Parts: sequence; structure tokens; C-alpha cells
Amino acid sequence: MKPLLRRWPVVLACTVAAAVPLSITASGTGTPVAQAATRQATPVIDPDFLYAQLYDMAKAYSYRISGADGDPRNPADPFNLPPTVNGWQELVAHWKSMLTDQSVNGELAAFATVTDHYFRRSGGYRFDSDDAEVTIPGASCAGQRVLLAAHPDETPVPTDVVGLIDSGTTSGTTGFGAARRHITDSNLGNEGAYDGLSGVAVTIGEYQALLRWYAANGTYPKRTLKLTLLDASRGKTADGLFSREGSEYYANNLIPAGPQGQYTLFANMDSLGLDYPARHLGTEFFWNNITGGGVGPWFTFINATPTAPNRAYPDSGAGSAGANIAANSAAIAQFRADLQAAVLAGFGQQGAKYDFSVPLENPLRYNQTGQAPNPYSGVVPTKPAYSPAEQAQFSPVRDDTTALEDEQAFFDKGIPGFTVSGVKNSSSDENPYAASVSSARKSTPIVGYAGNQTTFQLGNGTPEPGFTNLVAPVAAGDTTVTVVNATTAANPVDLAPGQPFFIDTGDNIEYGQIQSVGAPGGAAGTQVTLKQPLTQAHAIGVPFNVNENQPQGYLSDTIEHLNYFAAGAPHGLLPQQPTEELKRALELPAQWTSLLLSGDGALGATARPSNPVAYFETSPAKPTATRTVTFDAGFSRDGTGSTSGLKYFWDFGDGTTVATNSPTVTHTYASPTYADVKLVVMKGSGSGVYRQAVAVDSPSGPPPATDPCGTFSSAETASVTAAARSAS
Repeated sequence: MKPLLRRWPVVLACTVAAAVPLSITASGTGTPVAQAATRQATPVIDPDFLYAQLYDMAKAYSYRISGADGDPRNPADPFNLPPTVNGWQELVAHWKSMLTDQSVNGELAAFATVTDHYFRRSGGYRFDSDDAEVTIPGASCAGQRVLLAAHPDETPVPTDVVGLIDSGTTSGTTGFGAARRHITDSNLGNEGAYDGLSGVAVTIGEYQALLRWYAANGTYPKRTLKLTLLDASRGKTADGLFSREGSEYYANNLIPAGPQGQYTLFANMDSLGLDYPARHLGTEFFWNNITGGGVGPWFTFINATPTAPNRAYPDSGAGSAGANIAANSAAIAQFRADLQAAVLAGFGQQGAKYDFSVPLENPLRYNQTGQAPNPYSGVVPTKPAYSPAEQAQFSPVRDDTTALEDEQAFFDKGIPGFTVSGVKNSSSDENPYAASVSSARKSTPIVGYAGNQTTFQLGNGTPEPGFTNLVAPVAAGDTTVTVVNATTAANPVDLAPGQPFFIDTGDNIEYGQIQSVGAPGGAAGTQVTLKQPLTQAHAIGVPFNVNENQPQGYLSDTIEHLNYFAAGAPHGLLPQQPTEELKRALELPAQWTSLLLSGDGALGATARPSNPVAYFETSPAKPTATRTVTFDAGFSRDGTGSTSGLKYFWDFGDGTTVATNSPTVTHTYASPTYADVKLVVMKGSGSGVYRQAVAVDSPSGPPPATDPCGTFSSAETASVTAAARSAS
């Protein structure tokens, strides 16, 4: 296994005379394309562009809730709210325009096609959500796809607020107090800069870096690149977790069944900015060490497809998540090696760029309250950064053991991939608690803070309502637990039927919903009945906590707060400029992700095509219950990225062919079949070909033994191209 690190030198770019690349066609012939003026060793992230995207989106598009912002097919819908009230529609439109803008991304953006995948999320929403997508078809292996994703939305206000207000009580669990907490904690008017927009901005920056790199070298992706907004991610389920409906819809409905259209890599950019190398509040002095400093940086969570089944992805037989992971173990192992090499290479590149150091921008030190360091010189201190040792300590690549984010739907299918994020739940990894806080509490997630499901201890004695502990052990399968007496002066924890909860810490956490709560039983504790049996045993004394945000000390998720928690200041020299630490915390994961995506195991690179690039997708993507299929070749382009003048020839695999000037055709099959559908795209004397095995109406038997890349043998290419020329 050759590490990819050898192909990623620690340089930012090199400017040399470029060789004239060849455009390789399906028949193996090539023609010269325009000579690149410079060559660039690797993709390079533009951190200023990345932050400008984050800032502009945060200030323009608030409280982004799909299904509640009018019909996404009609921006003029009267229910499309102003973007500062609900900016979901406007954000999606902005994202589409940015990814297709050649002035921003270079000429290869002409090859990008926008598609919408509408679905109706649960919860009684009036309008559709949308897994919006941008596709650039691969030149030599279009049948294999690489997906770069983020989620655009925020958590909606709970729908039970009106009922709680009208309850006639002031209860903090069943009445007005609970409604007040929901509204205080809600995202109304919230920018969602950290949870949502940071990941979206990072994907835009990665896309730009990749396309500029290809253009600089006169090359083009081998495999098909897809960027997707996984929508309806932040709705809440009964157990208090995110619903992640967009990722489930995508994985279950938009991945074809045959050998072509499969995903070789899934890269999910989650909440970023509060991650390595930024320090907590821009200083090494914090509550757990106010005399000597030494508090380390934020932790970066790189959760990858497990190398083997685990509790989050168990093997319960054929088709289960663990079985799918085991079946694809060789590809996952290679991906994990590539990912580790890319992360290390990114650390090396950033270290070389920034002299292997990071500034600590907060001028205040908590051991000298209200003062700057003595004597203050106007120059902030720096700390060593970007070493391999710190990568292993603060940005390790780890198995996903929780399955709590959008990656789960893809990992369930055995797809190699990762989610990268900064602080999400407080834990011993990421929150420098006061030394007096117990280790059990340090490893227990607490929800709240600068974005959904995150928190931060700003001071001693922070209120912690919703916490209690088991007074007796429980076994897997139990439906009742006994906890330290609730609703007492010593332990003011309100527990009520219907509340979400989580129990235990670390990898032993599981989630559920309360069915009923008994009366306090003195030393024996309070018995709580659960709606579903526990899946594993839990020891006496472990936490049992309400899985719900708390309003005490809550800070809205704004670009100013994101800067502050990354660097100790609300912005850089100007409001539109980032603090240095936030900029670095966004740039680093974007840089190593772009290295990974550019590698041979992901998108790869081939000569820029001069002949047409042929590619199609179907609607539905999985026609399991219909014999009528629509085929869309609108993704195809000529060598300049234009669709003008293209001609299309279809062989539907059932003896039927058609030639057309339109990229979209519909065909009805006579019976269930695994059709080997072939496409020829022509312009002048040039042509390109692509094939995909389409499972129509749930056929029996295996798919055709065709290449996963969707390529043809030389003889097949000659035959189908001749038929296309004759028909046209």
C-alpha cells in the first residue's frame, strides 16, 4: 500500500512550463488541449475567499428551515420568507450560483450541472426540502462518484410551543417554562455560522481549490465529482437527536443499484472553526489552569468509516451496516490510509506556510483578570503547531463509533468516507473543564452553546439542569431505570413523560425517550420507565440526562461568537475579516480534504478532454417499481464545457435505440430488466461514450458484467459510435 503522502509535496504551488496534455477519448486517441500557463503541485485553499463566503452567508441567510420557506421550485412563492427571517431558499440559490460561476472557480465550472432532489420531510411541513446538487462528470471513470457534502439548515423551533404556552402551568417540563426554554434556545434570527454555514463555506472553498488546480495543470477529474447540500439534517427526533432526513433520502434513493453510479468516497464537512489549531478563546489560560497556562487547542473530530463492524455499525447479517462494511473492507482500508496521509500532508503544508506556529490572539490572560500580558508589546504570543505529534493528539483519524451525523446513512452502505467537525458535545476531548469537575461529568455530553448540540463551560458553577445518575445498574433489555431522586432541592432535575434522554458516557451512550416517571422513593431513588428497551448494560452511578438544550448562558450561533471562541475577539481588524485562529481552523481541514479528493484514490486527474464528455443519470435513480425511466444526459459537455450543438444517441439495452438533439428522453420497458444503457454524445467529428446498468422494475438476477467506470472496450466503442453516426 503506497502512501499518498509522496504525491503531496509540502509546497503551495510551482510555476513551470507546462507540457501539452492529451485528451483521452474512449477509443484511446487523444488531441491536444490548450496549454496551461502554470503548473500547480496541489490544490491550494484560499482562506480569505473561504471566510468571505462564511461571513456573507451568515449575515444574509438566517434561520434556514426547509419546508417552511415556500415552494423551493418557485422563489416568488408568497410563503418564501425574507432571508433574515428564513433564508433557506436564498442560501440554496447562492450556493448554486457560486459553484457554477466561472469567474470564481475557473473555466472548469462550465462543466457543472445543477440538479434538485425534492422530498418532503416529516413533521407536517407544507413544502418540500431539497438535496440540491452540483455534478461535474468524470472524463475516464464517470461511473464512479465522489461526494462532498455539508448540511445547510438549522434546528426548527419545536412544534409543541403553542401547546406548552396554553397548558395553564409554569412547569419547566410541561408548561410555559418549557416553552420559554424552547424559544430561548431556538434558532430564530440565528445566523447558524458554526452549525451549518461553516461546512457549506468549506465545501465552496474546496471546490474552488480543486477546479483551479485542474485548470492550472490542464487536467480534469477522472471520476465524477458531486457536491450536495444534505437538507433537513437538523430536525429533532423524539430522543433528542438530529433527524438527518436529507442524508437518509440521498443514500436510500439517489444511489443506483448497478455497478455504475457507486460512491468511492463520501466527505462530509460539518461544524468547523472551533477545531485545531485554534485555542479556546484564543488563549492557553483557562479555568482548569489559571496560573501556568498550557491549555491545548480545540480538538478536531475526524470520524471515518470503521475498519470493521462496531456497536454503531453492527453486523446482523447480509445487508446490515456491519456486513456492508466488512464486504468493502479492502477499499475502506485503502481509503483510511489515504485519509491519514492527506491529513499529515495538510499539516505539513500549513506548517510550512505558517512557520509551524499559531498565534494566541486573546490579549487577556485569566491569571491576570482584566489585564493584558505584562508588559504588553502589542505582539501576541505564538505556540508551536502543525507537527505530526499534534496531528495524532488533536486531529486523529478515528472509527465512527456514534453514528450521530449525516455520515451514518452512507457508512451503513459500506461507503468509505469521513465527517470532520470541531466541538459538538462537551467531553474530555474538547472541553477544558475546571479541575474540580468529575471525570464522569467531563465525558458526558451537555447540549447548548454556539450551535446545535454543543456547549462550553464559561465559568464555575454553570447550571446543569437535566442531570441525574443511576442508583442501580441496568441490563440490556431493561425498560426501567432508577435514578437519584429528581425534583428535590438538592437535585433540581425535572423529568417528565415524553422527554428525550441519554444515559452513560463516551462510546457507551445510548439515547431514548421517557415513558413515565414514578414518585421519589427516598434513598431508593425514582423509577423512570422508558419507551424502548435499553440496548446494553449500564453501571451504577452513570449519568442519566435530559437530552435537551438549556437556556442558561446560551450564546447564539453568530459569526462574532465563532471568532470569539476561536480567538478571543469578535472579528479581525475589520468586521468583515476573520481572526487569524478562526481562519486557520477553517483552512486546515479544507486543505487536507482537497488533497485527499485530488488523489488517485478519489477524483484523480487525467488530461483535459477536447472531445465530448458523455454522462447521464436516470429519474428515478432507482426505478424499482416502474418500467418507465427518464434518462438525462444534460450533464454531458463538449471540450469547452458547453452543451451547444451536442447530439445524443441512446441504446436502451432492450434492442431499442433513438437519436435526438435533446439531452433528455423517456423510455418504457416491456418487462423487468437489468438494462445495459449506452449513450453516445457527438459534436462534429468528436464523440464520447458512457454506459450504466439500470435495474428496471426490480429485476431478478445479477447486473450486467460491465466496468464500474462505465467504459467500453475498443470494439464496443467502435460499434456503438458507428451506430450513432448512422442514426444521426
